[in-house]
Amino acid sequence: MSIKVGTVFRWNNFPDNRYGEGNKARWFICVGFTGTFNPCLLVYSYTTTTQLHHFSLGGIRDRHSHHIFKVSEHPCFEQDCAIDFHESPYSIENDKLNDFSVDIEEKGVLQEQVLRMIYKRTISSRQISYMVKMDIFTSFNQVGITGLKKPKRQ
Repeated sequence: MSIKVGTVFRWNNFPDNRYGEGNKARWFICVGFTGTFNPCLLVYSYTTTTQLHHFSLGGIRDRHSHHIFKVSEHPCFEQDCAIDFHESPYSIENDKLNDFSVDIEEKGVLQEQVLRMIYKRTISSRQISYMVKMDIFTSFNQVGITGLKKPKRQ
């Protein structure tokens, strides 16, 4: 399986839910990979949520940095959904993607300007380590998304 930066994919029966929800489908956006010298290639992917009410005034995530994807603007999604930039991207072993490839459906690729916005919000997040930010910076550069601000150590 060859996921690229910007790929939106649905993982049916996702086995590693963070909140004990059982195996259900999760939607992801690939934002990068670990460096080539890492013995275990990891794929960094944000997950999305359709629980948009949490981001409304008074919701449990109303102060979180986030972005809402409207299906009318991003037809690769089946429902309006959001990325919460207070959550770190999942670090998924590339081998695991290959092992579960029958459950993974590529849905499309986000446009460059959307990826630039995701990058900018990612490097502003205090929840994401400097090393992960550097891996994402390098990944974006390798696919031709250049001129990005380099992450700073926190």
